[in-house]
Amino acid sequence: MKKILLFSCSLFCTVCLSISAHAQVVCFVLNPQPIRGNYDIGIPASGWGISLDTVVATGRLVIGRSAGGTAAGDSLACDTTLINASAIAGKIAVLYRGSCEFGVKALAAQRAGAIGLIIINHSPGILNMAGGGVGAQVTIPLVLIGNAEGALIRPYIDGDSTVALIGQKRGAFRNDIGFSTGDLIRPMDMAVPRTQIQAVGDYIMKLGAIVRNYGIDTQNAITMNLQIEHTNLAGVTNPVYNQTATFPTLVPGDSFIVRLNDYDPLNTPMPITAGRGLYSLRYSVQSNSADDFDADNLNVQGFHITDTLYSKVRLDAQMNPVTSGGVRPTDATSGPYEYGVFYYSKVGGETRIDKIKFAFVTNVGFNLINETVVAKVSRWDDGNGNEMIDAGEVFDIGEGFYTYTDSLGSGSIKTADITDIASQTNGVVLDTGVYILSTVYTGPQTGVFTSIGTGLDYSASSPEYNQYTSPVYVSAWNANGFGADYVPVIVAVTSEAPGVSVRDQGLDVHDLKVYPNPVGDRLWMNAMVRQGINQLSWEVMDAAGKVMTRSDASGIMDGRWNGSLSTAELPAGIYILRMDAGSSSQFRKFVVVH
Repeated sequence: MKKILLFSCSLFCTVCLSISAHAQVVCFVLNPQPIRGNYDIGIPASGWGISLDTVVATGRLVIGRSAGGTAAGDSLACDTTLINASAIAGKIAVLYRGSCEFGVKALAAQRAGAIGLIIINHSPGILNMAGGGVGAQVTIPLVLIGNAEGALIRPYIDGDSTVALIGQKRGAFRNDIGFSTGDLIRPMDMAVPRTQIQAVGDYIMKLGAIVRNYGIDTQNAITMNLQIEHTNLAGVTNPVYNQTATFPTLVPGDSFIVRLNDYDPLNTPMPITAGRGLYSLRYSVQSNSADDFDADNLNVQGFHITDTLYSKVRLDAQMNPVTSGGVRPTDATSGPYEYGVFYYSKVGGETRIDKIKFAFVTNVGFNLINETVVAKVSRWDDGNGNEMIDAGEVFDIGEGFYTYTDSLGSGSIKTADITDIASQTNGVVLDTGVYILSTVYTGPQTGVFTSIGTGLDYSASSPEYNQYTSPVYVSAWNANGFGADYVPVIVAVTSEAPGVSVRDQGLDVHDLKVYPNPVGDRLWMNAMVRQGINQLSWEVMDAAGKVMTRSDASGIMDGRWNGSLSTAELPAGIYILRMDAGSSSQFRKFVVVH
């Protein structure tokens, strides 16, 4: 987590920076007017194709027709040859997804002389495309759009009048000011349970945006505005925030970071019931010139305070996660791999995670029948403070299992009940700290992917909050995951932790830290202990649960205990420290190396 310089502003502040290397990748239909606009896209996964950040293709759209099809039929281009190559040469080809690899389709369009390719999905939503065996040979830009969008533009393509731009749009228009979704500073979550927001200061929204000049001309008299509306559970909407920032000029290739005042949804002492509901964040920007590309001048984001749900992906009106395609690590052609989201618990002891909702998607010809997915709740303790997930720093505290029994697994939301690993009771209570909520695919199939959300990108927000978004694990943890714009469909169903309240009475022991980790000959420990507790005990277990050593400890001073234990005689391996005080227990994993 990178630290950033924070600015003190009475209303807002701006910082100018170069964006010569920044591009916004789009699929924008220029004409005809009825379908003019920007379309959501999937792009090639890393490792194949040309980078869309560096190229742009503008041209008429032409449906490709494969040699195996008919003159009037749509093409899947699975036989690598397009019979209408003369019509496609110098144009942007349009093909349909299905039956063969994306790389095969792209290579067929490229060989026919296409300057770019749009693939229409056979199902709703988008995904990032894998290249397959021939993807490395592809050198033209390509994107994927949803089937509904494809159905919208198809009649106009047949009418021989549709022109589109795909790739980066920097320098494509004279007047073009705007921002991408990843430029917006927004809450780091899409939904947070009320148990985590109980008083003023529990949850602060940091706000602002990076405003960019993508165009050829200098932009003047620029205005950026943010309005927030709150819709309560009864459906009543009220404005709660409105701020505007202005700055005089922005030259081509530059941008401003505009930071607005923070917003606290409980900015006056009031019951949490008054703060629940949807907060709609409406970002807009304009200059004194008519914008030639106005698709990125307005962006509406959301944030929910709920009774039970925690989510980093968008939720629909029924509070179900919005899904869009899937991803998996490039170094995992099949399972096992683990993908999750970070949960930064600020109010310890109040929230219990009872269930995890998730989704996986499959390619055509694959299904998940009899496949078992593991849902996990883990704690991350950065023992050495290097802001990387090192061996022994992630400790599993809760798990659940779901086995698919139907053929409707792809894209459907499933639920796993979570069990506390230590106590074998339902649900797991979170202390103050950093947690990973994840799902593990362990099967052998190559056509299975973790479903991801759409319409959210935490790129600008993550450094502001000093938080990670979604980690991925194959052979080791990568805290950055696939990037801030890829967030897995993982939603926690929570409840109020019964009989436990850090705010009211405190856990008997909490905030346990161990270091260094990995450790050689001596492990140091410290923990916070509730007032009135004057003794605690601890034990060390190996990975199989065998107790290796145990001890009682006193010497608690001002609510904190410090101690150490010798690990010189422990064989190299993974161990679990259990700390008990009063009615509370804390667990930490550590690794011994010699």
